[in-house]
Amino acid sequence: EDNRGEIVLHIAHYALINSDSKLNPPKIIIYGLGSCVALILYDLQNKIYAMSHILLPHSDQLKDNTQIKLPHKFADCSVNDLVENIIIHGAESQNIKAVIVGGSRIFQNNFNNIGAENIKVVKSELERRKIRIIGEDTGGKRGRIIIYDTKDNSVNVKTTNEEEFRKIL
Repeated sequence: EDNRGEIVLHIAHYALINSDSKLNPPKIIIYGLGSCVALILYDLQNKIYAMSHILLPHSDQLKDNTQIKLPHKFADCSVNDLVENIIIHGAESQNIKAVIVGGSRIFQNNFNNIGAENIKVVKSELERRKIRIIGEDTGGKRGRIIIYDTKDNSVNVKTTNEEEFRKIL
């Protein structure tokens, strides 16, 4: 966390805020979100907020799947790890809501669309866990900046060609 109360979230990492106090809860920010997906999970009743920065869709792409050092690098692992972590910190599964951002098609080739695959895997994992998606800003061909303000549970997004942030939650 920097001195402005902002957490810059890097690839394959997550941040979790348990904010029951009246202190200044931080903003979680991702700059340059391309084919990666930002997954936000929150439980408003228990004031638990979390965001992960997902790079790739499937952990089974690894040669040795025995120990995944960075579960938030992979969509299939990140959803489950983030859900478990916010429950450990006091969230109740029936209260958890989701917001997903990102998954752009930055590289124009015909071989793969990692962004679309990331979105698909995140959505199927959330559906499997019966977690509703409340807000979404996905796809397209441009990178994004996302600011998740845990003070008022707002999510603001701006693509590389936009001058102003758009509120999606």
